[in-house]
Amino acid sequence: MKRELLISFAGHIGILIFIGIASGFRQQRRDSLRPSIITVQILRGHEPATGKSEPATQLLQTSPKPVTSKKTPGKPKNTSPPKTEVIRGAGLGARIEGASALGYNFYLQQMLERIASNWQDPYSGNARNIKTTVAFVIERSGLISDIKIENGSGDPLFDESCLRAVIITKKLPPLPDEFTAPRLKIHLEFER
Repeated sequence: MKRELLISFAGHIGILIFIGIASGFRQQRRDSLRPSIITVQILRGHEPATGKSEPATQLLQTSPKPVTSKKTPGKPKNTSPPKTEVIRGAGLGARIEGASALGYNFYLQQMLERIASNWQDPYSGNARNIKTTVAFVIERSGLISDIKIENGSGDPLFDESCLRAVIITKKLPPLPDEFTAPRLKIHLEFER
């Protein structure tokens, strides 16, 4: 009786270990298909060019807690560069300039999932490390426009696969009602 119980226990532990390892590989595969970092910039509409250059920006290190800001009524408007907030998710980071990032996580996650589902990595299974940044604009209706490669990888096949993923997506859900700007500019970084 003790022998059968010991064999059953060892068998069940073995099955649980196998399931844990198999699901870990599947999660790694799913995460590798998702673009890793996006940069989001709010456009104020079609304003005339003033000759002032926008402040240089850099990708931020991801942080485990969302950034929040408190508004104090009665203080004058700050003329410093727009505040940057970081959104964290599994395998991605989004930066929104000039607006509160809170409340838009669901929209950015939908965008990433739709584009990632249309991306066919030409080097899947290869250990090659390359990165391409695709810039595009999401109109209020969700239509994607002004699609272009912002920073190429030097590999035309990889660059075209990233560009194609955004072009095929064509349309996303309309921008959230709480988001008041007419357009949203995205800098989406594909990395493998």
